[in-house]
Amino acid sequence: MTEEIKNILKLSVDERIHLVQTIWDSIATEAEESEISKEHKKILDDRLTAHENNPENVVSWEEVKKSVKKIL
Repeated sequence: MTEEIKNILKLSVDERIHLVQTIWDSIATEAEESEISKEHKKILDDRLTAHENNPENVVSWEEVKKSVKKIL
């Protein structure tokens, strides 16, 4: 464990929460500024088109959870 992490763990819970929120906000800001790759954009566009062409072809969140629970 690095010295920086040890020092962070010495902070109070409120201070650590504030630190995490600050880090998350900085990540969100950078993510908004970054562009997705052409390959990822094509995948998203293809999925959106497929959904628009067949909006009834969906699986509910409840069905997904049941399916995952069966695997686990």
